[in-house]
Amino acid sequence: MSGVVYGRRIRWGVWIGLCCGVAALAAERTWFDDQEAAPGPSLALGPAQRDETPPPEPVVRVLRSAPRNLTGAQRAAGPTMAPPPQPAGYALPAAQIDAGLAQVVDGRLVQTLADGSEVTFTLDPALQRSAVDVMERFQVDYGAVVALRPATGEVLALAEHAQGRPELRHLTLQAEGPAASIFKIVTAAALLQRAGLNADSEICTHGGHRRVDLENLHDNPRLDTRCETLAKAFGASSNVAFARWADRLLTPADLQATADAFLFNQRLPFLWGVGVSNARIPTGSRIAFARSAAGFTGSTLSPLHAAVIAAAVGNGGVMMAPRVIDHVTREGEQLYASEAQTLGRALPPEVARELAGIMTTTVDGGTATKFFAGKSRATLGEMRIGAKTGHLTAQETGLARHFSWFVAFAPAEAPEIAVAGLVVNGEEWRTKGVVLARSVLETWAERRDAAATAQR
Repeated sequence: MSGVVYGRRIRWGVWIGLCCGVAALAAERTWFDDQEAAPGPSLALGPAQRDETPPPEPVVRVLRSAPRNLTGAQRAAGPTMAPPPQPAGYALPAAQIDAGLAQVVDGRLVQTLADGSEVTFTLDPALQRSAVDVMERFQVDYGAVVALRPATGEVLALAEHAQGRPELRHLTLQAEGPAASIFKIVTAAALLQRAGLNADSEICTHGGHRRVDLENLHDNPRLDTRCETLAKAFGASSNVAFARWADRLLTPADLQATADAFLFNQRLPFLWGVGVSNARIPTGSRIAFARSAAGFTGSTLSPLHAAVIAAAVGNGGVMMAPRVIDHVTREGEQLYASEAQTLGRALPPEVARELAGIMTTTVDGGTATKFFAGKSRATLGEMRIGAKTGHLTAQETGLARHFSWFVAFAPAEAPEIAVAGLVVNGEEWRTKGVVLARSVLETWAERRDAAATAQR
C-alpha cells in the first residue's frame, strides 16, 4: 500500500486490532450463508443460529505476509506472477496518487501532482461517479466497488465508502473479509476441470440451506428430493450440492490447486499494495473440506481480486493484471505509459466458456434475478450477465456483521466489463453488493447504447 496509508498506521491501530485471528479462518470459524435472503432484521442471526466466531470488520490495512510457497504441481496448474515492468528511470509516485483529487479533462480523470506531472487514470469518470453515488446514497457502513475491462485489466471504477469514517482508505484492496459463496466460482471450476462435470451434471441432496453438516454429505433416498444440475445449483448458490460434489469428486489438493490458479495466496501486482486473498483448504477434516468448497470458511477475498476473478472467467480463463494508471506526462513529455500484462491462465478456454455459461444462471432464475427485473432489465435489455452472489452473516460482541458480495461480467458472450461490489452491513441494513454493482452496470450499458446510437 502507499506510504500515505502506512503513515497513518497509528491512527488506524484500533481497526487493525479487530482483524486478529483472520488467519485462523479455516481452522476455527464456520460462517453462515444466508442464501441471499432479503435484507431486514431477520438477518441478524440469533445465538441458536450461530456456529462460531464471526467475521472481522474491514480495516485500513494490507496483509504483509509473503505469499505461500507453492508446490511444483500447483505452479504447473496456475500462473506465477511478476509485477508489470515500469519504464526505466521513472517510478510511479504511488504515495502521491489519489483518484479523489483528479479532475475530468477531456473525458478522462487527471490528477496534477506537486511537481507538475499529470497522472491520467484508466478510470471512467461516469462509472466512478456512479459507484461513489450509490454508496453515498445508501450510506453504507463499508462499501467497495471495482470495475475493469476483462481483456486489458484497465480499472474503470475503484470506489469506496465508510459512512462517517473518511480516514478509512483503500477498502477495495483489503482481503480481510470472507470470500463467502464467491468461492463457489473456484469450486465450480475445479468440478468442471478436474472432476469432469458439466453444466447438466445432476445431484440430489437435502438440507444445507444455512449450513452443512456431516449428515448432509451422506446419501438418503428418503430425504434427497432436491435434484439440480450444476448450473442450477450455482445459480441458486446451493451449499449442500457444492459440498457433496466436492466431498465425492475432489481432493483438497484439487481445490487448492484451482484456488492457486485463480491467484489466491499470491499478491496481485498493482499501484498500491493489495491484501493477499487467502485460500487454505482443509486436509484433515471431511466436513471442513466440504464447507470450504461451499464457501463457508477457509477463504478471504479483496474486492479488486474478486473483479479480477470474474474478469478471468469472461476472458477465456486468462487473468490480466489490474492497472489504474494509463499514462503520466510532464511539460509535454511522457514519463510513463502502462501496457496490458497477462498474469497467467487460470482455466483452459473450454472450461472458462462452460463456467461463463453456468454463471448466467445467477441472474437468469437464480439468487440475483429479482435485482435485474423491472427498470434494470429495461436498461440492460436482453444482455446476459455472468454473475455470482455471496452472503455471510454473523455477530460479534452483540454487533451484527453481514458481508454481501456480487461479482459479474457483461455481456456474458463477449465481456466488456467485469464488476465486483461488496457491502458490509451492521445492525442496520443499508443495501447489498448486487445493488452497487448493478448501478455501475446500468451506467455502463446506458453509455454503451448511447455510443452505439451516435455511430449510426
